[in-house]
Amino acid sequence: MIVFRLLGLILIAIALMFLGADGIQTLESGEVSIRSLSEAWGLLHQASYDSFTAWSAEALPGAVQDPILSTIMAAPAWASFGVLGIIIALIFRRRD
Repeated sequence: MIVFRLLGLILIAIALMFLGADGIQTLESGEVSIRSLSEAWGLLHQASYDSFTAWSAEALPGAVQDPILSTIMAAPAWASFGVLGIIIALIFRRRD
């Protein structure tokens, strides 16, 4: 259980880092700049992102790929990691 709590905290920390990076980039450029999950994934490791998009184009049906997967990948990176981290932290919280 402690491993999942730690994973939740790590995901929340990553979300806060993405939020801070977006805030700094917004202040530097003077316009609101929010990185999507696909953009953040491409910045971190472009080869794995390219192979994932190729796999999803082949393996997933169009009804799943277009509305669902494209919506998830267009979400802000900080929100995606934050929501996932909070859900994991709540599921595996310490109970009395």
